[in-house]
Amino acid sequence: MKYCLCLLIFIGVFKAYSQSVIRTENWEMQLDPEGYIKQLVFKDKGRDTIPFFRQTGKRGPSFYAEREGKLQCPRWTALGNQSFRTEVEGVECELAYLSTEKYPAIQLTLTNRSTTPYQPQKAGLKLGIDTYMDKYPDWFDKYFPTLMRNEKTHFYGYMQTPRGHTLALVCEQPIASWSVDYNLGYQDPAPHWFMGHRIESLNLDLLNCLPLPPRHPQHLYELKQGESKSWVIAFVNIGKLSDLEKGISDIVEIPLIDLSRTSYTSGEEATFEIWGEQPQVEVVTDNGMLLPLQTARIKAGRTQVKVILPRPGLYQVNVKSKGKIAEAVLTVHPSWEWVFRKARENVRRYHQKPTSHAESWYGFYSAFLAARYFPEEGEDGPIQDYFELLFQKLHDTVRMEPLYYKSRIQNTSTTIGMLVDKYEASKNIRDLERASRLADWLIGFSQKENGAYYNRKTVYTSVIYIAKSMLELAIAERELGKQDRKWKERGERHYQSAKRAIDQLVASRGDFQTEGEMTFEDGMISCSALQIGMLGILQQKEEDRRHYTEAMLEILNSHDCLTQLRVPDARRRQGTMRYWEAQYDVEMLPNMFNSPHGWSGWRAYATYYAYLLTGEEKWLQQTFNAMGAFANLIDYKTGQLRWAFVVDPYLEVEQACSADKKYDFSDLSFGNPHPCLYDTRKFTIGEQYVNMISDWQTVNSQDNDVHEVFKCIGETVLTNAFLIERENGEYRSYNCKIKKVGKKIEVIPDEKQITHLHINLKKPCVLSFQGKEKATGDLKRGWLF
Repeated sequence: MKYCLCLLIFIGVFKAYSQSVIRTENWEMQLDPEGYIKQLVFKDKGRDTIPFFRQTGKRGPSFYAEREGKLQCPRWTALGNQSFRTEVEGVECELAYLSTEKYPAIQLTLTNRSTTPYQPQKAGLKLGIDTYMDKYPDWFDKYFPTLMRNEKTHFYGYMQTPRGHTLALVCEQPIASWSVDYNLGYQDPAPHWFMGHRIESLNLDLLNCLPLPPRHPQHLYELKQGESKSWVIAFVNIGKLSDLEKGISDIVEIPLIDLSRTSYTSGEEATFEIWGEQPQVEVVTDNGMLLPLQTARIKAGRTQVKVILPRPGLYQVNVKSKGKIAEAVLTVHPSWEWVFRKARENVRRYHQKPTSHAESWYGFYSAFLAARYFPEEGEDGPIQDYFELLFQKLHDTVRMEPLYYKSRIQNTSTTIGMLVDKYEASKNIRDLERASRLADWLIGFSQKENGAYYNRKTVYTSVIYIAKSMLELAIAERELGKQDRKWKERGERHYQSAKRAIDQLVASRGDFQTEGEMTFEDGMISCSALQIGMLGILQQKEEDRRHYTEAMLEILNSHDCLTQLRVPDARRRQGTMRYWEAQYDVEMLPNMFNSPHGWSGWRAYATYYAYLLTGEEKWLQQTFNAMGAFANLIDYKTGQLRWAFVVDPYLEVEQACSADKKYDFSDLSFGNPHPCLYDTRKFTIGEQYVNMISDWQTVNSQDNDVHEVFKCIGETVLTNAFLIERENGEYRSYNCKIKKVGKKIEVIPDEKQITHLHINLKKPCVLSFQGKEKATGDLKRGWLF
């Protein structure tokens, strides 16, 4: 590490009330007498306090080891000079607190003094940084483990708070893996546990058994007799997340691949930067072919790379610099038409089931959007007939209300949204009539005086997105209301209901509620932001748009800590870090990070609305990066739909492997069946896609929630092109190409169904699009076509 981290000295050490304080001008670390960090305070880049657990069993850093199913986490013994020692099964671990003026660090040394090789399942550090987000407003200052990146030769990552404070973790030595500990949730039925919604520890697994992802070091599965290994891990105050690569490069010499954009179209030129001296770079196709590159030195330690990506697929970027190795993944997404046609095919392959959870029939969204834009009678007819069968089973069609689980109002709002999409595809007014009546029932059943939609005593406005579904209906009703007073009145009633609910979200200032165990929950935050943003774009008055824009951005920015904004992997970029869904969706335990998951679509709606409201290109870029990750949930080689991408590098999982033979796919089934109620199989997964199970599991499984990402694609980019003029006069296009013809700019959409053009320009011009010409006139930002 730079600043001679390998020769760190102990400075500014004081004794105070039987604890040690290591203090410099830029930071201060308090240690308790047993060797654990009590608190770390950074004084530069905005004063920030890193909280550490104080409870016994959670304090850190702690050495831990797991072997043959036995977990050991012994206490430290003081050696003096802020050094400590412990031992597990003849393996000695020494911890030393190190410092430079700019950042603190810890050095951990493992020595095998036993008579045999030491091969644990895992052995490493429980960091002890407080990640337990359980209540408002405390969770705004807790650190979420947003990104951990193991490379063959080194490690880096960062943790972030909802307030935006960013703490990088950096190690120039290779670390085998990482993991997190989750809380237990509840038993149903006893003795079977479902897992909770909170994180209790981030672990750096210095040693880890195989298999591990190929990018990880493959030799750190054992410590031989007499062997000793050391790691120095730095805590780096980054400040703003945009300074991540610079902040890390200031202290270590490791290559970093900086991808502002991860998703492209066929034949498009990809551009990215490498942080590192004299890097050797290659870009490889999925069949091993090297692509020609252009490289240019931007400044000392920074190189720009350009490469043309020829066709849909994944492309691996390999970088070497000063003996260090780094990898990244870019993608070329298939056409959006291909994505929707395949999504519709998978709606029939992976059964939609009438259950207590709308997630199990969520695929109808994809089917009805595909029917609208790419009609196929042989596909659409059977799906619509099956929807009617499920609708009849789940609803009292005379009273027009749900028959079961009425308090799960997200089931009803989801059905309203599906009926609106079905109406848009078929123009059968009966669908809109049913949606309108269900909306009236939902309002009467769940909306209270403060405007919020409730499930009993819990605000459910942002469980999925009740108000957004209401707005989708109101928009369709308002269109009919131009000719029919009845529909105009319905549209206004449902719009006002949604507005009242969203105004309650704005007034809450982040004190939201959600389904299940309370935490700083991905969907609670993203669905609040997206609904406020959607209402914002419907406003005519600039002051109203500004009001909702400011409220949305405050929430959306706090959500950054739950989003993969910097991971150099197109499969994961913009995925949100959900971790309790596998047990319900695919009947798999334990918890794991699913990113992207179907619910990652919620943030992508919000970033899309943020772009329309602000014109800031970063939001549109985030939206398209998300769409590339979402498209890859369908295997571009086979067309097979996958449930989600699992981020964790090493997981020993248990999954149900037998169907419930008492049921058929179209039978009613309720509740969340615990995986262990069926035959199960144990196996190892890591950093990979996980398959769907609704092709074989007959009872309620919620893997069809993956279709949210396709609904999101359908509403944001399927039919829309975007043209931006940057400050320097450069034009940037999304979903289209441009060609200057004299004083006119011709905009050529990438696909035939792209019929809308949004502009964001600095000066007036004449645009040609889809055979039509228009002068922009005074319109600088908005929909021109």
